Amino acid sequence: MKKMRPKPGTVVEIGLPNGKYAYGRVYDEAGIGIYRKVSEVAGQPPIGSRDFQFIVGVYDDVLTSGQCRVVGQDPFGEDEDPWPPPRAIIDPISGKCSIYHHGKIRPAVTEECQNMEITAVWDLHHIIDRILNGNNSIYLKSMRLGMAEPKKSTVQ
Repeated sequence: MKKMRPKPGTVVEIGLPNGKYAYGRVYDEAGIGIYRKVSEVAGQPPIGSRDFQFIVGVYDDVLTSGQCRVVGQDPFGEDEDPWPPPRAIIDPISGKCSIYHHGKIRPAVTEECQNMEITAVWDLHHIIDRILNGNNSIYLKSMRLGMAEPKKSTVQ
């Protein structure tokens, strides 16, 4: 029997190799927001916090295989969007950027995409690497390689 994907607002626990625990809040469209706070004790998610280290897309099995146990609910309020924030799409050949949000893609200039999360689907080991290494994550760095540097404007 196939396990159901948790609904938006569900909080899952991610065991880290250093013995600590990270937590993620499920979003629509295969998204998960990883809370910045990491705990030394299992079962202590920062429910109510909106301080996320990052919000990314994940493979369904990350949330349905039992690798990450459900530890609570952090429901979306009326003023919160259960969809992940806008994300950049970077063409690996041309380096051109687009923005993906609410299931739609629109053209964008490189400057708009510079500080955005890159559209990708992450596996659990990628997420753990990013939790532990932040912007030095090898997976994050490899995705950013294709992003062209913004051109400097020349005003005369």
